[in-house]
Amino acid sequence: MLRDIQIQIDNHPENVTRMMTALQLAAKQDSVHLIGVHALKTPEAILYGAPHGITGYFPEEVIQTQRENIQNQANELRKVFEEQAEKAGISHEWRQLEGREVDIVAFHARFTDLTIISQSKGNFADELEFSGSLLMENGLPILAVPHKKIPDDIAGNILIAWNGSPEAARAVKGALPLLKIARKVVLLSVGETEEDSISQNDIANHLSRHGIICKRRTEQSPFPEDIIMGVTQSEDIGLIVAGAWGHSRIREMIFGGVTKSLFANQQIPVLLSH
Repeated sequence: MLRDIQIQIDNHPENVTRMMTALQLAAKQDSVHLIGVHALKTPEAILYGAPHGITGYFPEEVIQTQRENIQNQANELRKVFEEQAEKAGISHEWRQLEGREVDIVAFHARFTDLTIISQSKGNFADELEFSGSLLMENGLPILAVPHKKIPDDIAGNILIAWNGSPEAARAVKGALPLLKIARKVVLLSVGETEEDSISQNDIANHLSRHGIICKRRTEQSPFPEDIIMGVTQSEDIGLIVAGAWGHSRIREMIFGGVTKSLFANQQIPVLLSH
């Protein structure tokens, strides 16, 4: 069972779908605790890594006004978060810290069952680095949700995009609380798995011992992402579970083509783990 969910809270429009996702998942399980995490983007945090003393180029009154605006914005975000959680009758807490958002969210991911962020859109390099840093930092499950709309029942029908990799196995383990409450779980493999990979049969048997019976599918295609998205439509999928992979150096990290496509699909939430 999920016991605590971290939600990345900011002032972007997609904050709405992140919160809707958290409330929907919390309503499906008992005793879930929501942690709204907000990074205060103070002038010092924005200039993190800049030459020492660079803030001296700006009058102190300008910096102070900026700090006040940032705090007022945080107060409003907190008010909305707490009102929504209280209305839903869900345990919650608010945390705000000054610093780099990726560091703050990554820290809280270490002691929560699931972290909710947004899928990529727009400045793809920056967004991919943010999500990649979270995944590489802790290896814990990250739920990336579309910006504008989420399925009515995310955990109703779940698709496991299975490629036999350690990353896919970790994603399945992270998704177990959701897989156990799903009405339907589709275990999809596209193409042949490598010789040292975990077979579809082995992971299906593992899940069956957890009481999760999968509908198994194997497809052949040089374009796995197209097959995965096609199956989400035909099987009425609300959540994709997949492994993520890439180089260890964060700034040079490039996800595999399948992962990149899933992370930017903007239709179906994706639970990723590295």
